[in-house]
Amino acid sequence: MDQGAAIETDHPLIRTFRARLLYYRAEPVKAAEILEKVLEQHPQLDGIRPIYATFLSALGFSDEARAQLTDEVKETANTDHDVAYWLASAYALEGERDEALKWLRRAVELGNENKPWFMRDKNWGKFRNDPGYQTIVSSLPDPPPHRGE
Repeated sequence: MDQGAAIETDHPLIRTFRARLLYYRAEPVKAAEILEKVLEQHPQLDGIRPIYATFLSALGFSDEARAQLTDEVKETANTDHDVAYWLASAYALEGERDEALKWLRRAVELGNENKPWFMRDKNWGKFRNDPGYQTIVSSLPDPPPHRGE
């Protein structure tokens, strides 16, 4: 990320993924500030709005988070496995079980089978023991064992 940012300091996706790193390093305020600026400069990037929504939700701004989950976001999520997962995660943080599981299933249908990440992503903490969540995640193949090189 640092090398990419050094080459293209203003690239919206590099900034987006840097914000995600900050969020997962328990810095949601900084993460939200970065993504707010990215979306101000690139409002057409609907695919990253669910990421921003997770940051807002984590900060307690539910109304603002839900406002990011537009019809355009859902259209994008319906065809992109990452966006579908991010949308599912945003709904999970908002406690919207049915929508969260619907979009998690869609992410899997579209090819996102990152079981190890699904099992540790903090956004899904409320649903770890939910039978619907467990059914979806347990249906995924286990990753191959890592070979030390």
